[in-house]
Amino acid sequence: MPDRIVVVLSDGRALALDGEAYWAALAEGSKLCTSSLPPGAATNEPLVDAGQLAALLNIPATWLEQAAREGRIPSLQFGRWRRFRRSDVELAVSVRRQN
Repeated sequence: MPDRIVVVLSDGRALALDGEAYWAALAEGSKLCTSSLPPGAATNEPLVDAGQLAALLNIPATWLEQAAREGRIPSLQFGRWRRFRRSDVELAVSVRRQN
């Protein structure tokens, strides 16, 4: 049986795709994206939870969670779980510092 990738949609439904269809859809979707990544940003950067990111940045996980809820730093919400990309958070913090 081929590998299946499950994508949870914003309305809570799930979409199961085989690996080849998933990567083809991802490639097509990236063509539609109008924003560009900052130079050197990794597109396959792993997602981390607040505890992991807090340990990497040496800050309290509670601060990360609160800032994400308030929209001050970017995060991805998966049901009740929130995940972060380190580069996104660091970029958001540096932009806020410059302003």
